[in-house]
Amino acid sequence: MTINSLFDSTSDLLVKTAQLRSQKAEVIAGNIANLDTPGYKARTFKFADQLREASEISKSSLGMTTTNANHFGRLSTVNSIQGRVMIKTKPLGGLDNNSVNLDQEMADQAINNGAYARAMQMLKSKMSILKNAIVEGGK
Repeated sequence: MTINSLFDSTSDLLVKTAQLRSQKAEVIAGNIANLDTPGYKARTFKFADQLREASEISKSSLGMTTTNANHFGRLSTVNSIQGRVMIKTKPLGGLDNNSVNLDQEMADQAINNGAYARAMQMLKSKMSILKNAIVEGGK
Protein backbone atom coordinates (compact mmCIF):
# COMPACT_ATOMS: atom_id res chain seq x y z
CA MET A 1 0.00 0.00 0.00
CA THR A 2 1.43 3.36 -1.01
CA ILE A 3 0.88 6.62 0.80
CA ASN A 4 -1.23 7.87 -2.15
CA SER A 5 -3.78 5.11 -1.59
CA LEU A 6 -4.53 6.53 1.87
CA PHE A 7 -6.00 9.66 0.36
CA ASP A 8 -9.06 9.63 -1.87
CA SER A 9 -10.13 11.96 -4.65
CA THR A 10 -12.01 14.13 -2.16
CA SER A 11 -8.76 14.90 -0.35
CA ASP A 12 -7.14 15.84 -3.67
CA LEU A 13 -10.10 18.07 -4.47
CA LEU A 14 -9.94 19.82 -1.10
CA VAL A 15 -6.18 20.41 -1.34
CA LYS A 16 -6.50 21.79 -4.87
CA THR A 17 -9.42 23.99 -3.83
CA ALA A 18 -7.34 25.46 -1.00
CA GLN A 19 -4.46 26.14 -3.41
CA LEU A 20 -6.73 27.84 -5.92
CA ARG A 21 -8.45 29.89 -3.20
CA SER A 22 -5.02 31.03 -2.04
CA GLN A 23 -4.19 32.17 -5.58
CA LYS A 24 -7.51 34.01 -5.77
CA ALA A 25 -6.68 35.77 -2.50
CA GLU A 26 -3.40 36.98 -4.05
CA VAL A 27 -5.26 38.43 -7.06
CA ILE A 28 -7.75 40.20 -4.78
CA ALA A 29 -4.90 41.55 -2.64
CA GLY A 30 -3.24 42.82 -5.80
CA ASN A 31 -6.40 44.65 -6.78
CA ILE A 32 -6.69 46.26 -3.36
CA ALA A 33 -2.99 47.21 -3.38
CA ASN A 34 -3.49 48.96 -6.74
CA LEU A 35 -6.58 50.88 -5.65
CA ASP A 36 -4.89 54.22 -6.30
CA THR A 37 -2.80 53.21 -9.33
CA PRO A 38 -3.90 55.24 -12.37
CA GLY A 39 -4.96 53.07 -15.30
CA TYR A 40 -4.96 49.82 -13.30
CA LYS A 41 -7.53 47.28 -14.49
CA ALA A 42 -9.00 45.07 -11.79
CA ARG A 43 -8.41 41.35 -12.23
CA THR A 44 -10.27 38.24 -11.22
CA PHE A 45 -9.14 34.64 -10.84
CA LYS A 46 -11.44 32.04 -12.44
CA PHE A 47 -11.26 28.35 -11.62
CA ALA A 48 -14.70 27.15 -10.51
CA ASP A 49 -15.79 25.84 -13.93
CA GLN A 50 -12.54 23.91 -14.39
CA LEU A 51 -12.82 22.46 -10.88
CA ARG A 52 -16.45 21.42 -11.41
CA GLU A 53 -15.62 19.79 -14.75
CA ALA A 54 -12.66 17.88 -13.32
CA SER A 55 -14.66 16.62 -10.34
CA GLU A 56 -17.48 15.44 -12.63
CA ILE A 57 -14.98 13.66 -14.87
CA SER A 58 -13.35 11.94 -11.91
CA LYS A 59 -16.78 10.72 -10.75
CA SER A 60 -17.78 9.42 -14.18
CA SER A 61 -14.44 7.74 -14.93
CA LEU A 62 -14.26 5.95 -11.60
CA GLY A 63 -12.52 2.66 -12.09
CA MET A 64 -11.21 3.45 -15.59
CA THR A 65 -7.46 3.40 -16.03
CA THR A 66 -5.68 5.15 -18.84
CA THR A 67 -2.37 3.94 -20.20
CA ASN A 68 -2.11 6.87 -22.57
CA ALA A 69 -3.26 10.45 -21.99
CA ASN A 70 -5.02 10.50 -25.38
CA HIS A 71 -7.30 7.52 -24.66
CA PHE A 72 -10.10 9.63 -23.22
CA GLY A 73 -9.30 12.84 -25.05
CA ARG A 74 -8.35 15.92 -23.12
CA LEU A 75 -9.91 15.11 -19.76
CA SER A 76 -8.75 17.41 -17.04
CA THR A 77 -7.84 16.07 -13.66
CA VAL A 78 -8.16 17.99 -10.44
CA ASN A 79 -4.39 18.32 -10.10
CA SER A 80 -4.02 19.80 -13.60
CA ILE A 81 -6.28 22.79 -12.91
CA GLN A 82 -4.38 26.08 -12.97
CA GLY A 83 -7.14 28.67 -13.02
CA ARG A 84 -6.75 31.85 -15.03
CA VAL A 85 -6.35 35.52 -14.24
CA MET A 86 -8.66 37.71 -16.28
CA ILE A 87 -9.40 41.42 -16.49
CA LYS A 88 -12.78 42.14 -14.90
CA THR A 89 -15.31 42.79 -17.65
CA LYS A 90 -17.33 45.56 -16.02
CA PRO A 91 -14.82 48.19 -14.99
CA LEU A 92 -16.12 51.25 -13.23
CA GLY A 93 -13.23 53.41 -14.44
CA GLY A 94 -13.01 56.68 -12.57
CA LEU A 95 -11.22 59.77 -13.78
CA ASP A 96 -7.88 57.97 -13.53
CA ASN A 97 -9.19 54.90 -15.44
CA ASN A 98 -8.66 52.66 -12.41
CA SER A 99 -11.36 49.97 -12.34
CA VAL A 100 -10.89 48.69 -8.76
CA ASN A 101 -14.09 48.80 -6.70
CA LEU A 102 -12.96 48.50 -3.08
CA ASP A 103 -16.39 47.40 -1.82
CA GLN A 104 -16.55 44.61 -4.41
CA GLU A 105 -12.99 43.50 -3.66
CA MET A 106 -13.69 43.35 0.07
CA ALA A 107 -16.85 41.32 -0.56
CA ASP A 108 -14.93 38.97 -2.89
CA GLN A 109 -12.23 38.63 -0.24
CA ALA A 110 -14.77 37.71 2.47
CA ILE A 111 -16.42 35.10 0.23
CA ASN A 112 -13.06 33.64 -0.78
CA ASN A 113 -11.81 33.53 2.82
CA GLY A 114 -14.95 31.71 3.91
CA ALA A 115 -14.65 29.15 1.11
CA TYR A 116 -10.96 28.61 1.93
CA ALA A 117 -11.77 28.10 5.62
CA ARG A 118 -14.51 25.58 4.77
CA ALA A 119 -12.17 23.60 2.50
CA MET A 120 -9.50 23.53 5.21
CA GLN A 121 -12.03 22.47 7.86
CA MET A 122 -13.24 19.59 5.67
CA LEU A 123 -9.64 18.53 5.01
CA LYS A 124 -8.91 18.70 8.73
CA SER A 125 -11.93 16.47 9.40
CA LYS A 126 -10.76 13.92 6.82
CA MET A 127 -7.28 13.87 8.36
CA SER A 128 -8.81 13.47 11.82
CA ILE A 129 -10.74 10.42 10.61
CA LEU A 130 -7.57 8.95 9.13
CA LYS A 131 -5.64 9.65 12.34
CA ASN A 132 -8.40 8.02 14.38
CA ALA A 133 -8.28 4.92 12.15
CA ILE A 134 -4.52 4.66 12.59
CA VAL A 135 -4.59 5.15 16.36
CA GLU A 136 -7.58 2.90 17.02
CA GLY A 137 -6.42 0.30 14.49
CA GLY A 138 -3.16 -0.12 16.37
CA LYS A 139 -4.87 -1.15 19.61
